[in-house]
Amino acid sequence: MRTERDVVEFIIVPPFAQRAAVAAAKDRLAAYLENRFRGYTFRVGPFAPVGDEEEFCVVPLMNFVGDDGKSYMCTRPNRWLLMDIAEACRSFSHTSRTGCAA
Repeated sequence: MRTERDVVEFIIVPPFAQRAAVAAAKDRLAAYLENRFRGYTFRVGPFAPVGDEEEFCVVPLMNFVGDDGKSYMCTRPNRWLLMDIAEACRSFSHTSRTGCAA
């Protein structure tokens, strides 16, 4: 069960070689991931020098502003969740509508 301090949003950074194809399909990729990982939201960012430029990089948004207006750090997500999201990104078809099905 999730708590208020769990990460709920991720930024997906595509591999360098796929940056144009992923950018063209970023809305479909985000919808695909949100359907597959219910309760989480995803944003697809441009290629950035993070992680391995050959693989998808999944960056969790780790902070949030509480009701008191102070900034808090989220609990780090499990490694298996990050790996599952990266695997889902690899399996997504950027060029066809078949990637829309979960």
